[in-house]
Amino acid sequence: MTSAEPDEELLDPFPEDLIESLRAFGYDLPTALADLVDNSIAAGARTVRVAYSSDRDSAWVAVMDDGRGMSEEALRAAMRFARNPNAERAAGDLGRFGLGLKTASLSQARKLTVLSKDASGNLSVRSWDIDHVIMRRQWLVITQLDDQARKIADQLEFTDQGTLVLWRNTDKLGHGPSLSRRINEAGRELSLLFHRFIERGRLELHVGGHQLTAMDPYLRKHPATQDRGVETLEHKGHTVRLNPVVLPHPSRLTRQDAALASGPGGMLARQGFYVYRGDRLVVAGGWLGLSGMHNSQPTRLARLSVEIPPGADLSWEVDVRKSTVRPPSVLEARIVEIAKDLRARSERVFTHRGTPTPGTRDRRELQVVWQQVRRLGTSEYTVNRSHPLVAAVISGPGGDAIDGLLRMIETAIPVNLIAQEIATSADAADNTAESAPDVEEILALFRSMLTGLPEAPEGRRALMQALAKAEPFSRYPGLVQEIIESETSKEN
Repeated sequence: MTSAEPDEELLDPFPEDLIESLRAFGYDLPTALADLVDNSIAAGARTVRVAYSSDRDSAWVAVMDDGRGMSEEALRAAMRFARNPNAERAAGDLGRFGLGLKTASLSQARKLTVLSKDASGNLSVRSWDIDHVIMRRQWLVITQLDDQARKIADQLEFTDQGTLVLWRNTDKLGHGPSLSRRINEAGRELSLLFHRFIERGRLELHVGGHQLTAMDPYLRKHPATQDRGVETLEHKGHTVRLNPVVLPHPSRLTRQDAALASGPGGMLARQGFYVYRGDRLVVAGGWLGLSGMHNSQPTRLARLSVEIPPGADLSWEVDVRKSTVRPPSVLEARIVEIAKDLRARSERVFTHRGTPTPGTRDRRELQVVWQQVRRLGTSEYTVNRSHPLVAAVISGPGGDAIDGLLRMIETAIPVNLIAQEIATSADAADNTAESAPDVEEILALFRSMLTGLPEAPEGRRALMQALAKAEPFSRYPGLVQEIIESETSKEN
């Protein structure tokens, strides 16, 4: 006896609603263009050109390659939305979901036209026009080459084997100087995302008539770069390669080096994981949402290269845009361990920059704020009146009142309570470490204290240097010195 079939009904999505929704996948211009370059690489292209027109009435963006091109049947399949992400693909195929060409393009423009010539010279054309789908309320792709597309193809000299992807009705990109600026900024990002292809001679990438050079995010040619070597991890038959790198301190970088190591947001935003999928960089910075890790000034030199094969997409939760990933849970503990060690090494580069060699002279130069005084067999703690900052305040207007306030604070220090708290805490050492102020909090405190210093340049600089030698700022000489140098440059 077989079970009865369940009651059911057909609920096809409305094409006019779904195609508008597909525009909200979260693409920005660099990731959208990168998806198209992926397709070109998969088609064997050696040269890819991004061209555009910023004319107000007819703005367009085109991506043209010299790859294998597509037959009529292949183009029809490429313009169909979605495919099985588990299907086997060629080793060089950087796609997976069968959505990139369409969703990336339509996220930036309302009309997508693809022209492709195969080895036989046959031209195939297909266009998705959002307004046409809305009007017809069906998934109807246009198969005829319109006059404007033909004119643009002729202008770009699209005559040989390859593919031309054309965006028109660029409602998300605008026109004029705004479009030009965004294309140029996207080109900078593409030089990073495809830096391995470019530096190894596998790809020539042109944007707006300029050939891009590879942007090396690790500054491997710099003598002060710390390459920590490669570690491999195995997961479900796939090999993952991890390579932690610590960049040189910013003071050792030329302007060109700093530009190579930066991007939108500067080095602060570019720290963290660099995840590659088939040599294509899909994540350029950030800490993958791992617990306890966030961007900070002391860790901005830390960069961890992670290489995953395309077949590991589902295990690493690679999204449709190929811009976010998440490590498999079984590998997370080791990856976190490597990342924490890397962050600590970055912090040490700053901590030890300019740190004096320990010795008697150095201890004398350290500007302590609190002093221990033995009186009648007990310890008392007083504010160091010879500290340059304290001395400057006391010698100024209202100094007597300030000195009186300091004496009141000194007499009110709960020494016994502090000692009792330390003695009764079984985990005193651990608690002290956990409750210690964050580096960023200490740096913020240093900046705030600078606002109260005198405006006169000479006295101000001397007091800034004196403050840098005081606890807790003396623990981070490199970071503190950067702030002082920044303040000094503002004065000049």
